[in-house]
Amino acid sequence: MNSSNSSAKVHPAASARTFWVMGDQVSKRGKLDGTEFNIVDVMIPPGSGTPPHTHASPEIFRILQGTVRIWSLSDGKPVETDAVAGDVVTIPAHAPHAYRNVSPLPALMMSVVDDQMVGFFEAAASDEPLAGPPTPEAIGRIVALTATHGINVLQAA
Repeated sequence: MNSSNSSAKVHPAASARTFWVMGDQVSKRGKLDGTEFNIVDVMIPPGSGTPPHTHASPEIFRILQGTVRIWSLSDGKPVETDAVAGDVVTIPAHAPHAYRNVSPLPALMMSVVDDQMVGFFEAAASDEPLAGPPTPEAIGRIVALTATHGINVLQAA
């Protein structure tokens, strides 16, 4: 069977590039040719997640397993919502948001992100997960990378 033709392209799971960004495992699953749309899978260990942040690109998350707590602002007030397997979360451009795995097992979500976000993931990539809390040096490196990839890290929620 041919895995691609002029109208469809199969992105086999075995061909995904997988790496770690701080505490989360990211797998590049596919890109829609001719666009900035990318699909990544994010495996979030228990307790892991992102700090509150903004960026110019919108995002879509589909929770595949576990419970992911989504932090956002509504009318200037913090709101936390638990998204579970099957839920889809849309994040508009420039919207303050964060996520954290609040379940006792790894959570998995599929994300639609733009090329700039994939560029950040690749620049921040590590072959191994963190062996404990991030060091001040690791945090400084990530903060520097966020600034060069259009991500604004906000104060902690």
